[in-house]
Formats: sequence, C-alpha cells, structure tokens
Amino acid sequence: MRKIGGIIFCIMLLAGCSSTSEKTIETNGVPTTVFGFLPSPEKEKPIVTTPAEEIPSFKENTAYREINGFPDYVIGVGDTLTITMLKATTQESMDVKVPHTGLISFSFLDNHPVAGKTIIEVADEITHYLEKYVKKPRITVAMKQYNSKKVYFIGEISKVEGLPQSGPGVYSLTGKTTLLNMLISIGGYTTKADLSRLEITRGGKVYTFNMNKVLTGEGQDVILEKDDRIIIPQFHAYVEEQTIKMRVYVLGEVKWPRLIESKTSLTVLEALSQAQGLTSMAAKSKARIVRGDIRNPKVIPLDLKQLIDKSNMKINIALEDGDVIYVPTTLLGRFGNTFNQVMPILNAFTYPAIYRDLYTTGGIGVFDTGLRPTGGGKGSEVTTETILSR
Repeated sequence: MRKIGGIIFCIMLLAGCSSTSEKTIETNGVPTTVFGFLPSPEKEKPIVTTPAEEIPSFKENTAYREINGFPDYVIGVGDTLTITMLKATTQESMDVKVPHTGLISFSFLDNHPVAGKTIIEVADEITHYLEKYVKKPRITVAMKQYNSKKVYFIGEISKVEGLPQSGPGVYSLTGKTTLLNMLISIGGYTTKADLSRLEITRGGKVYTFNMNKVLTGEGQDVILEKDDRIIIPQFHAYVEEQTIKMRVYVLGEVKWPRLIESKTSLTVLEALSQAQGLTSMAAKSKARIVRGDIRNPKVIPLDLKQLIDKSNMKINIALEDGDVIYVPTTLLGRFGNTFNQVMPILNAFTYPAIYRDLYTTGGIGVFDTGLRPTGGGKGSEVTTETILSR
C-alpha cells in the first residue's frame, strides 16, 4: 500500500510514453528529495514470545491473595456477598452488593470497607465487630456473584453445548485462575487455534505467549488478572484462506477508478471489468501497468486497443499484488489534468496523508525549474515554476 504514492508519480511521468518491452523508470532530472520523502517499506519482525514469569503482575488487578497459604478471593466493587450470622437458634442472612464506595452494612455493622480485602479477612472483621453486640457470633461470608474482575477471550475458542457460557466473550475471575484452566472451562480451543502465539494484553502492553510450552510441561502458565485480554489467533494457513490475496489499483479513464481486492488471481480484463470498463476518452494504446518497489518500479506497456478491439488475448496477462493499471486520456498533455484525475482516487482510498501532502505541499508533485525573472531590469523578483501550475 505504501508504494502507491511513488507509483502514481511514476505513472504521470510516463503517461505519454509507449514501448514494447518492460523497462525501469528514468529518474534523470528528478530531485533526489522526491524519493527521499517516501517511507521505506516495513520489514516483517520475527515473533518473540514472552515467558509467563516475565509478564508483569499488577497488585491492584490480582484476583486473590494468599491467606495462611490459601489463595483467597479479593472482593471488589460490583461483587455480591452472602453474609450469614448464626446466633443461638436463629440465623440472619442477607445478600449485599458492594457499591462503588466499597463499603457495606450488615446487622449492627455500618459502612464497613470490604473492597480490596479477601473473603476470610472480611468474615473475621465482621465477627470481631459484632462481638460487641452479639454473644459468640458465627459469621460466614460467601461469594454469590463475581463481577469485579473481568477478563476477555477473543478468537479461536470453542462453543460447547451444556456450558452456561462458552466461546469468545467476557468472563469473571473467581480466584486464582491460570490461563489454561480458564480456557478449558470456557470450551477449550478450536482445531484452527495457533497456540504458539497467543496475545496477552496487560497494563497497556501486548505480550506474545506460547501456550504449547505449557501443554508440554516446558513452560509456566500465566495467572490471569483483572482486565487481561487474551487473543487466540488462527494458524496462518487458515488466515490466508480467508484474507485478500490480490490488491490491484485501476486508475485513469475507467468508469469506476478503484482499488480491487480479490481472494484469487486477476487478469487485466477481469480488473477492467470490475472497474466497469473504459470511458470514451481512454487512450487505449497508451495504458500502463506499474509494479515493483517504489524506488525502482517497472512499467509494462499495455495496449488495450489490441486486447479489447482486436481480441488479442496475449495482452490479457496475469496481474500481481500491488499492480497499478493506469489508462490515460486522449487529451492528456498537461500534468495538471492527470493530477486532478488521481487526487480523488487517493482521497477515496483514504490513503495515508503523507502522499497527499507530498503532492500538494512542494514534495513529490513539484519540480523546481530554477529561478526565473517576473519582470524586466535589475532587481526584478524571481519565482519558480511548478508542474502543478502548468
């Protein structure tokens, strides 16, 4: 996609030229700054996985805390507790939802802080407080609803009948929970899942995690925390089946200048057909295919008169990903005309603003032809002439 700005510029330089063989662009006379403005193609980075012990933990997001060696759930805002008090032969029980203040009331207890404390800690505190009013109170605190700590699972997760919830979705942590245990409990992974490159987003950063090492006992599992986001991707083979394989631009004197995306290969005729054919102003014999790197693009002459009017199917060649077909107008002779045709296409494709800026602010579309006088005599002002003003 990034090469389109440079390619369109090259098309404009060559729109009036014709040849019978493939050739490279002539750059004589073109300022070197023109190509210097264009960004270099990004190189694909190798996938680096992060072991569980190197993924940071945030105390405020943990779902449990060790109490006497036992992992006890940490209560949070939105959780619902069931508090029961046994006294003599009677029992008092009530459900209490933890409000945004983190304070609850029960029996003689008013506005007691519970958010951030474990179930055992809250039960001990309530018991201690009520001893002032009740003889030997026996207090139990249980979780009725876990709502304060959510994790998000996206991607290749199986949906299983009979489970209350399964598949991709939002799930509540109920205590100390590992990634593998949670994954199994919500349906497991599909046959398309690539477990070698799970993505775990935590604390605003994304970590790539290899679950296969956990399954084989070679690596440590990850303990989930509040707001973790887990993405289980597909194997590349499945992704390639569903994704676009060809992107071809058809510009100029066609009825629907556009970007054509296809999952299969395309020929010249197929691309032109999807662009709804040529206009009456098309210079059929002067069409071009531009392909290759923006720093050394290649131009292939395309005689559409032979292809369309004389049915010469040798011209109907297979296109490559990223090719640009440009059909000039018979009235083409001014750079400005071509520029006005191409500019709406760049906008329609919402192409990165850098290319539009280069064309319009003195970058790629402007040539400095040198100083020239605007008046006569000594001390006259000088200015420059640009292609855009011709």
